[in-house]
Amino acid sequence: MASIASFVRAHDYTVAIIDCNIYAPSVELFEPYFRHCIASQYSSVKFIGITALTCNVKKAFKIAALCKQYFPKSIIVMGGCHATALPHDVLIDKNVDVVCVGEGEHTFLELLHAAPLTQIQGIVYKNMEGKVITNPSRPRIKNIDKLPMPAYDLLPISQYRPAKGSYKRLPAMSMVTSRGCPGRCTFCFKTLGNQLVFKSAEKIYEEILFLTNNYGIKQILFYDDTFTVYKNNVERLCDLLLKNHIDITWTCFARVDCVDARMLMKMHAAGCHQIMYGIENIDETVLNNINKKINIGHVYDAVRWTKDAKIECRLAFMVGNPGDTKQIIEKNLEFLKKANPDFVIINITTPLPGTVMFDWAKDHDLILTYDWDDYTLAKPVMRLENLTAEEIVSLYKLMYRGFYFRPFFILQKLFSI
Repeated sequence: MASIASFVRAHDYTVAIIDCNIYAPSVELFEPYFRHCIASQYSSVKFIGITALTCNVKKAFKIAALCKQYFPKSIIVMGGCHATALPHDVLIDKNVDVVCVGEGEHTFLELLHAAPLTQIQGIVYKNMEGKVITNPSRPRIKNIDKLPMPAYDLLPISQYRPAKGSYKRLPAMSMVTSRGCPGRCTFCFKTLGNQLVFKSAEKIYEEILFLTNNYGIKQILFYDDTFTVYKNNVERLCDLLLKNHIDITWTCFARVDCVDARMLMKMHAAGCHQIMYGIENIDETVLNNINKKINIGHVYDAVRWTKDAKIECRLAFMVGNPGDTKQIIEKNLEFLKKANPDFVIINITTPLPGTVMFDWAKDHDLILTYDWDDYTLAKPVMRLENLTAEEIVSLYKLMYRGFYFRPFFILQKLFSI
């Protein structure tokens, strides 16, 4: 949203961002906030853009209704991964006028320019008769270096706090330096498609300097799906940080097949203190079922190299993949005990709309619920041949307890404080 805001502001439009997580964390709190800070300040608002994940899209619909209540002539545009995956479903809501599919910068600008809806690529909308119209998709932005810097000044940066265990220092800020992912995992929705584009090391460095100089940021959390895909770019960024003695610590996400020992050493020297690897499972059959193109050798190498580089290692696993059994989950737990990463994240496999897994589960009548509030990665929403929903929840808890409640792990953490 900060990227879209800066893009349209560069074309002389007035824009504001409401981060509901900070200002109005519940729908009940949103109404008085919106009335006091927006409705009382502006006589009219022409366009209102709302982004939502699957797990909070129902709240987004309620917010759209409140926005329409105060500005009935405004155009409500909904974007983000859920709207991109299920635009027709989103447009069933009477308060949503347009769905932006994929990237929003150019699409939203054309909407503001009052271009005829029939001519705007990348939207799905309702015409005057209420019929849903799907326009041709919009070509991806190939050079994101040309986009203006996100509108950080419109965000409540001083109130942001990263997840526990994911940072060393405050104040902290997240950054996204690429769009897309080279993986083809069945559980992941490519909101922006398969094509991967990334900011140059020089552009990332410029943005880091802006955050440190203007907001005193000391910690960056890179939220790219796979930060380390283009190793040369990562190493150039590290060289810039080291050469200019930038006092910053940072974390990132990576794939185990996209790192090497030399690069990890340089990343640590440049301030990287933690990496999260998405492993999901160590059983080869399950990995094939979810099209996760890694093997156990990649996992052992990446964990060892990361520890040798003195970078904290966080591993992400999923419980309830197609093909999972109680024995396979127990084998995953034994691997985690042996590998002994610094942290583990366990999610319950969730077939999110737009993914290959969702289509597969739907076609085989395996979806347990279409209540999007349940798509939190902590509840089973898909039935499996080998595991019941109750067994999945039990194994999910077993993975967490089995790893974190080990006396060795507890003592190790106590001594590291």
